[in-house]
Amino acid sequence: MNFFRANILSFFRKEDGSQSIEFVIVVPFLVWSICSMLAFTESFRVRGVAVDATSVIADTISRQTTPIDANYLRGLQTVAGQLTRYGENVGLRITQLRCVKDCDKPAERVLNVVFSEGRGLSSLTDSDFASGKFRDRLPALSQGDRVILVETSFTHKPILNVGLEETQVEMSQTTRMRFAPQLCWEKCAI
Repeated sequence: MNFFRANILSFFRKEDGSQSIEFVIVVPFLVWSICSMLAFTESFRVRGVAVDATSVIADTISRQTTPIDANYLRGLQTVAGQLTRYGENVGLRITQLRCVKDCDKPAERVLNVVFSEGRGLSSLTDSDFASGKFRDRLPALSQGDRVILVETSFTHKPILNVGLEETQVEMSQTTRMRFAPQLCWEKCAI
């Protein structure tokens, strides 16, 4: 027993040896942690870029004074693709809504979809705003108010496989028209 104890104590007191063993043990953790930091940082950057791209599209639409059409929407999708660096893989939807009843009660308000057009995202209808996640994306409205909901969506694949999965990045921005009373699709009807 004393022999065993003496050898163990002797082993722990020794200061000679090779650091290559510690290097072999620590380097994989070091490489993994650096790769993880890069992947997580990239994911947050992509989310920030998506917010900025959606805001730019919403601001552009809020300044529109003439009717928009499918070509204009295609151009906005191209801009969003360039800003996010995801090209044609970016889905874009523009929805104009009008509050028609109980506008002062967010849980009970009745919203009317004036138009909803998308590229890569399906159009929305009145029933989509009856309850649920779309209703919660809208600010307080007065009766007759019109707002424009701009949504972008794309799939982000992490740059490295460190435990993150492909994620659907969805952003929405609500805006009001600045220089015109409403946004029109193809032609304006009062």
